[in-house]
Formats: sequence, C-alpha cells, structure tokens
Amino acid sequence: MPRTVVSLPSPFLAIFFVILGLTFGSFTSVLISRIPAGESMWTRSKCPKCERQITARENIPILSYLLLKGRCSGCHTKISPLYPALEAGMALLYLLPIFIFHSWTAIFLWLVIVTFGLPLAAIDLLHHRLPDVLTGALLLASTLVVVISALVHHRFDRLLPSAIGAVSLLSFYLAIMIISKGGMGMGDVKLSPSIGLISGFFGLRAVLVSSFAAYILGSVIGVALMIAGRAGRKTAIPFGPFMIVGQIISLLVLSRSGS
Repeated sequence: MPRTVVSLPSPFLAIFFVILGLTFGSFTSVLISRIPAGESMWTRSKCPKCERQITARENIPILSYLLLKGRCSGCHTKISPLYPALEAGMALLYLLPIFIFHSWTAIFLWLVIVTFGLPLAAIDLLHHRLPDVLTGALLLASTLVVVISALVHHRFDRLLPSAIGAVSLLSFYLAIMIISKGGMGMGDVKLSPSIGLISGFFGLRAVLVSSFAAYILGSVIGVALMIAGRAGRKTAIPFGPFMIVGQIISLLVLSRSGS
C-alpha cells in the first residue's frame, strides 16, 4: 500500500486530533439520539426534560459537563455521564492512529470507520437497525479516501482489490440474508461494501481478516449470552457492531505486520 511515514506526533498534531475527536464525539451523541427518532440534525440541541435550548457555552465537549456539574442549567436534571464518556472515547480513538499507523491513508480510513462506525454500532445495539444515511455516508467517505489516496500516490493497482472486496462482501452478505430468510438484516448487507472497500485497499487478506474477526466475535458473544441466559437460539443479535470491530481489528493487525 502507499506509505507516507508519519513521524513521532508533535504536541500540536496530537492536540489537533484530540480536539477533532472531542468535536466528533459530541456530534456522535447527536447522531445516536436523533437519527433513530427521525429528528432533524440541523436544529439546536435541547434538554430532553425541560426542552431548554443548550447554549454554545454549554455544548463544549467534557468541559461543559464539568462546569455544569453534570446537570442541566435550567431544570437541574442530571445529564447522563455517557455523553462525556463518548466524547473522551472518541478523542482517544482519534489520537490513537497517529501513534500506530505508518500511512496517512490508514489513518484516514481508521478515522472514517470510527466516525461513522461508532454511531452505527450504538444504534444497531439499541434499535437493531443500521440507518441508510450512516451506511451511505460511510461508503461515500471510504470511497473518497481510497480514490484520493490512489490518485495522490499513483497506486491505481489498489482500486481493483478495493472494488473486489466491496463486491465480494456485498454478494456474500446478500447470499446469507437470502439463505437465512431474515437471519441477516438488510442493514448488514448495506454496511458490507464499506467494510470490503476499506479492507480490500490493503489486500484481499485484509478482507478475510476483518470477516473472520467479525464472525469469531459474533459467535463468542452469542454463545456467552446464551450461557448467561440472556439470549436463545432464535434471539436476534445485531451483527453490525461485530462487522465494524472486525474491520478495526483488521487495521490494527495490518499495522503490526507493517502492511
């Protein structure tokens, strides 16, 4: 794959990625709450209890939560600590790739899968659905990164494996959905081209790694839930989160092997 060596991150670069992560972490919470409810993404955030609009000062990631002492300034309702936790988690996920990857392409693809994958995984776990707007955005963003990288680095040979990965995973998941008669959701089918596209850019081996990791994780978690009495053989378990985590594992494995 095209390699652009990333030297030891400077403090300014690290701070920039942390701020970027905090910002997208705050936006992720908006995606998770509004998309399943069919609410507009372009209106001001408000307190779910008193419906008071949240000001810009009250919308600063983590800092506002600390200054407000975890409560709405209007009705003093407790704010869920999941919000700052999500913001901090996304900041860490944005900071991590600049320390472990040796390619800007890998860094940007990691950011793409994290930015859209985290809300997709959360919505799938909470509502058992993968919204088209997010699976479509993930496919568009990953396609742009792959094509731009191929153009910049003159590595057009990477486009064919990406296309093969996208088509092969789409065909595979579509076949499973048809054979299982609903055992695999259409949302998983729509998510699969993005996973195949990103994996395929690093070679067809990466497609196998991400797919294998997803199915191993899904099997282990499914068995664990049945043993714990939390699920049965016919219990529908969202598979989208395993696909996304499998892709993240694939990127991490490739980074360790120097791909």
